[in-house]
Amino acid sequence: MYRLVYVSTAEDGISQSEIGDILDVSESNNHERMITGFLAHNGRHFMQALEGDRDEVREIYDRIIKDHRHFGVVQIIGENIRERAFPDWAMNYFRVDDPKGHTMIIKHDDPVDGLLPQEMPRELLHLFTRFMHIEKAPA
Repeated sequence: MYRLVYVSTAEDGISQSEIGDILDVSESNNHERMITGFLAHNGRHFMQALEGDRDEVREIYDRIIKDHRHFGVVQIIGENIRERAFPDWAMNYFRVDDPKGHTMIIKHDDPVDGLLPQEMPRELLHLFTRFMHIEKAPA
């Protein structure tokens, strides 16, 4: 099994409905391919983890790189793993800057580590927790 984590910058003006479309397609495709993962959005940047068969994960990542809704895609982790950090999530999502406080959304002062699977590797938990506490940079 393989885990890949990347960060990218969202195109200006990306809407919640576009992100919803990404999540719907991702969840459906990932479920069929037995890929699990997590997507975080801080209002300007994305961080995503994908887990599963190495070839499947790399194929998905190759498509992600070409997606016009973001740019500056940088892989920060690519590693063989023994177990999944997100075993029950075909794709889960948190957005950290929504002022309305919707259900799957956290605010900067929320304890985000409590929302992530407690059995996930500490370094991955730390990475996502730090990302979700980054203040949104001005566009």
